[in-house]
Amino acid sequence: MAATDTAAGVPIFPAPWSLTGEGWIVPIYTPFSEEPIPLPDASYADLEKGTPADLSDRFHGGVGFVMIVRYTTGDAGPYDEIMYVPGLFSRSGAKDGDKPQYDFAITRIYVSTDESVANGRRNWGIPKHRADFSFTPSGSSTLLTVSHPSSPSKPFFRCLIRDSRTTPFALPVSTSWLSSALVRPLLSGYTPALVQPPLPAAEPDAHAVRAKGQRADALVASERTFVVEPTATGWSRVARIEPCGDGEGDERTGFGDGKSFPRFEVYGQRLNVHLTSFEMQFPAPRTLAE
Repeated sequence: MAATDTAAGVPIFPAPWSLTGEGWIVPIYTPFSEEPIPLPDASYADLEKGTPADLSDRFHGGVGFVMIVRYTTGDAGPYDEIMYVPGLFSRSGAKDGDKPQYDFAITRIYVSTDESVANGRRNWGIPKHRADFSFTPSGSSTLLTVSHPSSPSKPFFRCLIRDSRTTPFALPVSTSWLSSALVRPLLSGYTPALVQPPLPAAEPDAHAVRAKGQRADALVASERTFVVEPTATGWSRVARIEPCGDGEGDERTGFGDGKSFPRFEVYGQRLNVHLTSFEMQFPAPRTLAE
């Protein structure tokens, strides 16, 4: 049962969470480098940039993904979400034999409710910020737009999503494939977990936060590095995701505006997954000593 945080005024929904919904997974790729390489612009929000939450000096590329989710049920209620996981980050001070250990991390993420913002940050160190989402049918596709609450008519992310004819029927899928003997050699050195460093809290009178329509009291801090391994099962189809201009002559080939969300390109249209339905468990995290 949710309690009320009298300091923040946002209900508390502690981990673990059980969620159901629909989602899209879009793989992205940067050639892997043993030496750290630059992250794309806008990989972090201004609040997290330059703080212990910023892992820019540990990015090594590899396979990452963008995920769009519509949660229909969950401990914090239904909400929409878009997240950016650019690839693999080396874990500070951690070794697996003579090889560095690599993990995934969410660096940029928007959700549609303050309850999800505050609790995602508090429970798992996920750097959530709030945004407005619109899913509009457009022929055989759906137009997705994401915008700041302060400027709903000026989306910073737009795309068209639709199912591919490659898979006319939904097929079962499970996150257990991440640990399979087939997949592990392809991403040697990584662990199928999110490692999220500590997050700062927004100042109550932060002008930049208010200017984007955010509630400063929802942008709470986390004080430890959290390791979390969500699991999910469901049904999936191959999907297509295509860039969509802003109606003012924007013919960009990537996605995102490069300011509020990173620009990216689809790794391969046949690799995109539409999770037509899923059940997800987001467990309580364990902490990592840095």
